[in-house]
Amino acid sequence: MTDTEYPELLAALDEFAEGLDPRERVTGLYGLIAPLLGLIEREDRELSDEPVMSNPEAVLGLRRAAAGEPVDADAIHEHLTTVGLAYSEDQDPDFHVISQTAYVAAAWLTLLAGRGLRSDGYLEDGEDLLPEFAPSTFTQIADLLAWTRSDQMYTIWEDAAEDPDLGDLPAATRELKAMYQELTT
Repeated sequence: MTDTEYPELLAALDEFAEGLDPRERVTGLYGLIAPLLGLIEREDRELSDEPVMSNPEAVLGLRRAAAGEPVDADAIHEHLTTVGLAYSEDQDPDFHVISQTAYVAAAWLTLLAGRGLRSDGYLEDGEDLLPEFAPSTFTQIADLLAWTRSDQMYTIWEDAAEDPDLGDLPAATRELKAMYQELTT
């Protein structure tokens, strides 16, 4: 397995996505994200003194949005962003996978809505939900998903290629290949 395989897969995914109707892109991504939503749903600790919704309610809202039902996308996005930020602060790698899942779901919801959704000022200026090392939002989601679906904290592929102790690049590459196959067949 070569170090360049990962970026080549991202480029191939980006090229494939460009040929899709925007709705098809969103539907395809949801299929990749849906199996991970249970991670968010099962973790239902209170994140604020006045919660607007619970994790199960946010996941139900995502599922309804994917089914084309009307939802309060801004409220769901805000909750998912809160989950992502709260769980990313924990040192437990499992919590980072939950955080990354929440970020992916929030970014997906933004794609579905076709507009920016509120995060209620939780993100600092210039901070983004997704790593910006892929050419498009679609592939940024796929990049984060590859690491998340392989149960790892996100690592920039180049860093993992140089230092295998930072992350399991072969596992992330296998996940990226599997996602490519799932989307293109």
